[in-house]
Amino acid sequence: MTFGHEAVGRVIAVGPGADPAWVGKRVVPIAIDGCGECVTCRRGLRQICPRRTVLGLSFDGAAAESFLISEARVVEVDVDLTSKLLALTEPVSVAYRAVRHLEQSPGGPLDVVVSGPGPIGLAAALLLSQRGHHVVLTGAERDRDLRLATAASLGLKALVATEAEELTPDGWIEASGSAHGLGAALRQTLPGGTVVVPGLFGAPADPDVNLLTRREICLKGSYGSQAEDYRHAMSVLAADPQLWSSLLDVRPLADGVAGLQAAASGETFKVVLVPGAN
Repeated sequence: MTFGHEAVGRVIAVGPGADPAWVGKRVVPIAIDGCGECVTCRRGLRQICPRRTVLGLSFDGAAAESFLISEARVVEVDVDLTSKLLALTEPVSVAYRAVRHLEQSPGGPLDVVVSGPGPIGLAAALLLSQRGHHVVLTGAERDRDLRLATAASLGLKALVATEAEELTPDGWIEASGSAHGLGAALRQTLPGGTVVVPGLFGAPADPDVNLLTRREICLKGSYGSQAEDYRHAMSVLAADPQLWSSLLDVRPLADGVAGLQAAASGETFKVVLVPGAN
């Protein structure tokens, strides 16, 4: 199985029944998509379809010179940006969807904590700040030198989680995928607030339901993104390409394993692999 679900490319050929007008166009593939036929898909929630598939997990992904993708599963690029920067479309779209969920809370601007300074968490914090909310991004001690420092250099308030234990925000985006982060969100968010969880957890995390009930906390999952979110993400990238480009670590495709290891160890931020690069 070839991995890779965050990508951009140019259509070089189409199969039988596909519109030949796609040839030559730049597109971003939709990472998670549904069957298009079930009740969930008909409600417009294709990314949480019970029969959904994931690019790079359900079938071969984009970490290759070329790959196959359904015509129904691409979004045309309508902004003048480098392909390297457009590789951020998918993670920014996921963050955008989480922010939209949080903004359904009454009032505003909101005081928000985002826990987890990885690509999704940092993107969510930047989006919230750009949309007028007051944001604090938190991470672990190991995140201090790279991820939190990067966030601070971009104008965000960034703290190690132990430095943020007295914060009581209106809302929280939990992007760390840790039980500790979720617990802090439920304890610290103001009564009546909202906690949105776009991050996946490596192990089951049982929320304290009594906290949810007694404090009327709204706990909402946010999974993947849809074509509309991708289009918004491209607009976000186009609004400040210099800011978003500062997050990239561009490497040749052949350096993929080393790049992923560097990202996982916290040595770099967002690795972008370029086929054919030396």
